[in-house]
Amino acid sequence: MKKAARVPKQLLPLLLVGTILPLAFRLPPPEEGLLPRIVRQLDAYFSAARHEKAYLHLDRPVYATGETIWFSAYVVDATRHQFDSLSQVLHVDLLSPENKVVARRTLRLQGGRAHGDLDLADSLAAGTYVLRAYTNWMRNAGDEFVYSRRLSVWLASPLGPQETANFFTPSAPTAAARARAARPDVQFFPEGGYLVDGLSTVVACKATDASGRGVAIRGQILNAQNVVAVANFSSRHAGMGRFTFTPSAGQRYHARLTLPDGTATDYPLPAVQPSGYTLQVTDGGADFLVVARYRGVGGAPAPGPVQLMTEMRGLVAYPGPRTLTGNAPATWRMPKKNYRNGIVHFTLFDSEGTPRCERLAFAENGPASLRISITPHQASYAPHALVQLNVRVTDAAGQPVATSFSLGVSDAALSTLDPDAETIASNLLLTSDLVGYIENPGYYFREPSAAKAAALDDLLLTQGWRRFVWKEMLAGQQPVVRFQPEQGISLVGQVVSEFGNQPIVNSQLTFLQTRPVQNILTTTTGPDGRFAFTGFPVRDTALVTLQARRAQGGANVRIRPDNGPLPRPEVLPALPSLKAAPPEVAAFVRRSRQAQTADLQLHPEKGIRNISLSNVTVTAQREKVPANDPRRLYGATGGTVVNFADIPSAQSATNLLQVLQGRVAGLTISGNPPNMTAQIRGSGAPLFILDGQRTDIGMISTIPASEVESVEVFKGVEAAIFGGSGGAIAIYTKRADPNYKGPETGPAPGIASVKVPGFYVAREFYQPRYNALLTNPPADPRTSTLYWNPEIRTNAKGEAELHFFTADGSGTFQAVAEGLSQEGEPAQGSGTVVVQ
Repeated sequence: MKKAARVPKQLLPLLLVGTILPLAFRLPPPEEGLLPRIVRQLDAYFSAARHEKAYLHLDRPVYATGETIWFSAYVVDATRHQFDSLSQVLHVDLLSPENKVVARRTLRLQGGRAHGDLDLADSLAAGTYVLRAYTNWMRNAGDEFVYSRRLSVWLASPLGPQETANFFTPSAPTAAARARAARPDVQFFPEGGYLVDGLSTVVACKATDASGRGVAIRGQILNAQNVVAVANFSSRHAGMGRFTFTPSAGQRYHARLTLPDGTATDYPLPAVQPSGYTLQVTDGGADFLVVARYRGVGGAPAPGPVQLMTEMRGLVAYPGPRTLTGNAPATWRMPKKNYRNGIVHFTLFDSEGTPRCERLAFAENGPASLRISITPHQASYAPHALVQLNVRVTDAAGQPVATSFSLGVSDAALSTLDPDAETIASNLLLTSDLVGYIENPGYYFREPSAAKAAALDDLLLTQGWRRFVWKEMLAGQQPVVRFQPEQGISLVGQVVSEFGNQPIVNSQLTFLQTRPVQNILTTTTGPDGRFAFTGFPVRDTALVTLQARRAQGGANVRIRPDNGPLPRPEVLPALPSLKAAPPEVAAFVRRSRQAQTADLQLHPEKGIRNISLSNVTVTAQREKVPANDPRRLYGATGGTVVNFADIPSAQSATNLLQVLQGRVAGLTISGNPPNMTAQIRGSGAPLFILDGQRTDIGMISTIPASEVESVEVFKGVEAAIFGGSGGAIAIYTKRADPNYKGPETGPAPGIASVKVPGFYVAREFYQPRYNALLTNPPADPRTSTLYWNPEIRTNAKGEAELHFFTADGSGTFQAVAEGLSQEGEPAQGSGTVVVQ
């Protein structure tokens, strides 16, 4: 372990989580102080939590239907930002404007790196989509901490829907919706957490529209008698701003704001506390200047000294305690040089170790990222010419740094559409540690200035931060582990009660895999009703049927396979029509549509799937359960088929066995639910197969007939393949049918049919090779992205050399590189390639 740098005397221990001995070997001495105890508890928490972060670098910022998103993934530990090896599986989802998953990839991580691609189907609608990436282990910190970014997707495919005059016109909103849209959400955040009687406080504000984007506001603060407390204030950037005032106990304050449309409306401020603490953090150049104040009831003094603790990604620093006497505040100077680049979490503790105030601030010690310089070997190129890019990565002192990075070369005009998009630096240092949508995160790091530093401080005063909760941590509670680190493909989920959705403990689950191989596994649920199946073979997609029963044998449960994090409860902004969009968008869409049309002319088979048939009447009935249906055990087909869709009573009968009574020759069913028996030709009890999985008559008796698609009865030698003399009855439910499109979307009681995708094998970006002998080359499909390389490593000198050919068209292209050093430092840079 490397020796820690010397710390100024005013800063006691600097502890880095994960670099000290396990708790069992460092019992606290009897004289352990307050903050050393808290540091120990914090260290134990971070050692157990082992948070991860994910980031995706894309080939460009804007896309169109019919195109492909190319991405390179980085997964790191959340403390040091070094490549993580805890998880070996990364999930990447694309969500539609309606928060539905429209594309999904499961990737194998190797040393924290992976890459892949997502096709934007030509049937997709234009709109704002959400791209997210996560490991299952990341979700233990909360779904709000998975990687997520918004993407604009425009209509371009010649095979999909086209924009019409009213294509983007939304349906008429309700009166309530119009009211919500007209009234921005405005929140006020006292610095440190509270408004306290008689103590001057900085109050930050944030105004956003329904989609989370900032709204400019201005106004004043009034008390309950409409007396002005703050004459005027206004937002500065992205709807955020601040003001300072001294509140009085017993008063209720409100803001009277003027909105962008000129209307005025009132918003309440938080209640004023009669006593308590405040915490103020200001930028003092080389130091953070920290001031704590206390106000007691009736002027009572503070109950004891206060202590300040700062934490940054598990790195803890704290000075000595301070005494609050009379009106004199407690003050500290915290040198910025003792922190890495990133968010610092300030917490004020009272003499009993209770956290009283919290505040976030940003420490910036030099550039936010390593510099990647990209230099083409010529000033300009002709079409179909060979380009050589010389790439070099250096630190702030100009010294080379070995780095793993990805690089894309795309139309430079597209970068102007989202100049403040998220980068690997803004993600790792800022957005990955905050909750909620953050507008234009790249703004805070592009061309630093005093105004941007102030805007960043406003953001940290207003945006939530909850990677841990002090109350739970100080009580000794360990992080809740609902998801284990994935080392391979897994199927996880939860078993809950059929009514009430209560977790079912010790539920017995059976896992039947029919493709690509047959496989049977069993497990039981844990205290939270959750289950996990791992280690089963998957080449492409595994077709799995799950059956769950209560520990006592009941089947009145529901299986909920995990489908990833719940989408954020946010309204995504609609795209304007092309006529109202920036000219760069119209040019981009036109080029994309032309390229896709030309590709269809060369490969007309690509359009066959989109041929629509009209005025066609289907007279033949489709085979209810095809011979190749994955639910068929051993692929066997029964000699007697009962189609429940042809039986009206099947929609109202208590269970499917009652429907079968008297309908199949040789099959005898007797008794009443739930105690029923079945025999085929008097040969004993038959084998029951439910959607390809062996079960018993007790399970079958619980299934309502309305859930059933069809039943097949195997008699005599027909059932020999199953190994028994009593025959067999195979039941196929509607919702286990992969093609079922019925109105009921919930899983059938006690069973679930799941498709588990295997690891995705990423395609290679198209890179043609031109030469003088190629006199009539085919049309080059590359228009917006000329080159994409998802995984590049520099040599020890921080250098790499890349080669690719230009395409048919001319223009200015921007090469953008992002990456990470082995020490966890983000790296980014750009260059220009001109094609004449």
